[in-house]
Amino acid sequence: MKDNKFFPIIVVGLCILLIAIVVFGFSILKKDNSSDKPGGANSNVDDLIAPVIDLSLDTMEEEQSEVKIIVVASTDDEEGIDYIQLPDKTKIFAETHEYPVTENGEYSFKAVGVNGAESTLSIEVTNIREISANNPYIPTGFECIGGEVDTGYVIQDKFGNQYVWVPVPTGILTRSNMMSTDYEESNSSATALVNSVAKNYGFYIARFESSSYEIDGRKVAASLAEKMPWTGINFREAEEAATSSAEAFGYENVATALVNSYAWDTTLEWINKSVPNYSTNTSYGNYSGTIYPTGSTESDQMNYICDLAGNVREWTTEEYAPINSNTGKKTTTKKNNSTDTVRNRVVRGGSANLNKIANSRNGYPEDLTDEYWGFRMVLYENT
Repeated sequence: MKDNKFFPIIVVGLCILLIAIVVFGFSILKKDNSSDKPGGANSNVDDLIAPVIDLSLDTMEEEQSEVKIIVVASTDDEEGIDYIQLPDKTKIFAETHEYPVTENGEYSFKAVGVNGAESTLSIEVTNIREISANNPYIPTGFECIGGEVDTGYVIQDKFGNQYVWVPVPTGILTRSNMMSTDYEESNSSATALVNSVAKNYGFYIARFESSSYEIDGRKVAASLAEKMPWTGINFREAEEAATSSAEAFGYENVATALVNSYAWDTTLEWINKSVPNYSTNTSYGNYSGTIYPTGSTESDQMNYICDLAGNVREWTTEEYAPINSNTGKKTTTKKNNSTDTVRNRVVRGGSANLNKIANSRNGYPEDLTDEYWGFRMVLYENT
């Protein structure tokens, strides 16, 4: 028994050694299992399957005001895509997304997989129109047929309708009687034009006085050369015919409307820069007594815009409503044999039978018609 006095010590030592071996082995096994899990503490992201990004533009056409970058993220990893990070750092938890941009430049996108791996890709956008008065937008379905911005930039659709760009470098339209309480311009299309010009620094005015055009069984206004002006039409009819034109001819992202006081005055101010005192001179229009096909009077083709001074007078959306000095209220006109009232709308320019300057304005009941009265349209981008 003397030889076995160290036996308990040996047993305890062997037990401690066995426990140490078991603990060490378990830690090794746990470490191996942890490294096998995606995103584990000791995982190597570089060894994981990275996402693939595909970037494309929804259009490659020139002169767009907006394009969409189409981003598609994919991965061969069965865990899939976690999210796409957009250039503005927004995270989109999807595999595809359309990102609209309105300025040229380089845009970077990041795709992150559920496994933690990520990829980044950039695309350069170069086909967005630089917005300025000297760079007119061309509506879909139109083409430029000649001219320069300063002296008349003309576009035409497939039907032959022609419009001229009126540049507004400040983005603010002119209205010569802005301070007069006798005149109001509250038409919704006038407001829409003001907003459009603030964004695009210009608008299009019909090159010609409106003529009647039948399309798909309906009669709408057109801006065609060598056509007799549409006369004998009251304000409401003219407004409807002008507003319906864009839809009837299939225009996209632009509207047509009856010319308003902002458009008329801004156009005259622009023409006066090329032809001093044009708007206050009766030397240009057709005052012969006979209405001619619009565009026939060579003396009244200013910056490619025809017949603003004469030929036929033109309805506008402006309202004439002077204050009655006795009542202090706006003056209205009563319909014949009726208590109903009608608004007085402003007619601009002169006609074949009335020698008046282009800048002239007179108010008449909006239900009135005259064989020497017609109208003109504007065309502008919807905002």
